[in-house]
Amino acid sequence: MAKDGRRDLSLIRASGSTARVLNLALTFERFGQTEEYQTKPLFRNPRLNRALILKHVVRPHERDLFTRPTMTATKVILPYAATELELGGISFMINEIRFEKLLRDAVGGYEDEAMFIADAELLRVMAALPSFDPFLMRERLRHLGVDPARAYFDIAEADVARMRAFVGREIAQLVNLAFATGGVDSGGLSQRLADKLMTDETAKTLDPLRQTLRLSGEEYIEGVFAWKGFLYYKWLMDEIRPGLAHFKPRFAALRISGATSDERQDLANTRKDILQKMALALQNVDNTLLEYATAFAALADGQPQAFRNFLLKAPSLFIPIGEAVGVIRHIDSFWRFRFPDSSTPMMDADEAIEVLHDFESTIAGVDFVKPDGASKAA
Repeated sequence: MAKDGRRDLSLIRASGSTARVLNLALTFERFGQTEEYQTKPLFRNPRLNRALILKHVVRPHERDLFTRPTMTATKVILPYAATELELGGISFMINEIRFEKLLRDAVGGYEDEAMFIADAELLRVMAALPSFDPFLMRERLRHLGVDPARAYFDIAEADVARMRAFVGREIAQLVNLAFATGGVDSGGLSQRLADKLMTDETAKTLDPLRQTLRLSGEEYIEGVFAWKGFLYYKWLMDEIRPGLAHFKPRFAALRISGATSDERQDLANTRKDILQKMALALQNVDNTLLEYATAFAALADGQPQAFRNFLLKAPSLFIPIGEAVGVIRHIDSFWRFRFPDSSTPMMDADEAIEVLHDFESTIAGVDFVKPDGASKAA
């Protein structure tokens, strides 16, 4: 079981990434005293419920910890103090050889074996997710009958800050419709509405929006969560698309040393297949975002029913769109991690076979590239 340095945990705390880091220590710090948090925990064990869980590129010296070749893993870090991450903590990786023993030892045991089994299985589910984006994670857990407090699915503060201007522009056209105002302060009102929408969907200042959407109670809360999800994915695609344009030619230009002619041909076909599947996944993501845009345009045109209906069905789209975006980001970020400079990427044959076949199997598992993937985006 590894010890994580104080500087590492401070960097994780500062990153605030919803994609690669699930910061349960911060969730505990912010919401630990609320009734919903206390009655609907994510994990059964309190210490595990204050962990940092992150997607981790497996280093060469860590590969022997797994029974099969593993390029990325999900690491659990248990801080010595949930509110003082600078003190450091201990860590293990989900699905490493001694995973269950390490989990028992790290969290201090369980009074009930069923609780341990539930936590271990939930960790395995989270390890299978391509990212910790809150909308994908919540919908995947709901499919398993796991319904923890909503605080676990907040967009990270760092992402909210980066999304702020984007969301303000996105909903500016609704100000006149929902708030019957305009003029010189319409931009400021749009931004204030955006801030409330992203941080406190129950705020009284959003009542005109609630009335416009004709949603009440839990339907309204779920509808706004769904809206935030599509704003998140639309913003995220705007963020990552320029990098993907740079990734594709560098990925196609990979040079491989020590390969036989058959291996070279196989790896060339594998790279082509990966790029084709990524393109298909991106197309279906764009189709889904277009469906959102069409419904949103109807709302902005004074026809809220289409947008209301879209929001109520939107959570069913979070798994396919979240998986697609998560896997594409994973492949792109791994490539940038492995080849941080602009020189031509090079791998020996063994590494290339391992990495590319891992990419191929990962992207092939995404709903949006399966034979019925197009219907999921329709």
